[in-house]
Amino acid sequence: MDKNNFEAFTNLPALKKNAIQICGQEFIDSLTKKGIYAKDSQFWAEVNKKLNIPDDAYESKQAREQAEHEQVLLENKAKKQAENERLLANKKEVRSENRKDWKITVFELTELDIFGKKFIAECTKEPDLQEKTSFCNTQGDAYSQACNLVDKFEIQQENLSIFMEHYAVMKDLYLMIIYLSSGDQHNRYLNNNREKSKENFTGVSCWNGFEFKIIDELVAEGLLELSDSKTTLTMNKKGMKFAREVLKKNNINGADRLLEQREYHEEYINYISELDITEEEEEDEEEEE
Repeated sequence: MDKNNFEAFTNLPALKKNAIQICGQEFIDSLTKKGIYAKDSQFWAEVNKKLNIPDDAYESKQAREQAEHEQVLLENKAKKQAENERLLANKKEVRSENRKDWKITVFELTELDIFGKKFIAECTKEPDLQEKTSFCNTQGDAYSQACNLVDKFEIQQENLSIFMEHYAVMKDLYLMIIYLSSGDQHNRYLNNNREKSKENFTGVSCWNGFEFKIIDELVAEGLLELSDSKTTLTMNKKGMKFAREVLKKNNINGADRLLEQREYHEEYINYISELDITEEEEEDEEEEE
């Protein structure tokens, strides 16, 4: 890191001749007499100290270069957007077709873009859906690209609709299975209290071996929590309450007995602990931000 700091600060390679050039022969010779050579990290630490080079010179240079790079990207993006808007300002409609409840309109630009392309297509669907192609060489290319956009969007919507129908059925089943196959989970470090109690009860957990898309939806609804490794599921109090209500409504053989065995969960679920208050405050802070 000392070599990196030297190079970042001086814009010179970390070589002995460069150290001599900046620090002077006398200083370098004094290091050599002490048995400190350019191959040693201590050599460059002493050189940096002599030159008052900050310990974070390399990191600062990287951060500065990254910021400059991002600024250039932003400026180029803004220029490209402005140029595209200029080209589109006087576009002329040359074709309009309907496809799967979408209206596809092909436009011709008044001049070529930097790549020699002159056509673009817009896809619109009520009430407020809109897709736009990139610039194309020909009218046919623009229309074909627009058709692909429409077809891709409709396939995604169809898949989403199928999934939501699947999720509507699987939601209750997953929650029941997870709840019944889970064990109690406690935060044993709350107030340094290692005893299991309703004060440090956080929910129930089990190993995660379920369909990820279903799990992701349950997590998004705030009914489950997924570990960073995605191997463990924790059903929080909200999810437990939902699961117990579903189990009570459905006539599943033996479920009433299992619910009775965990009857104490009702008290745990409804009890507002210090941990619950802390989590609620953190959620409120996140929403304010």
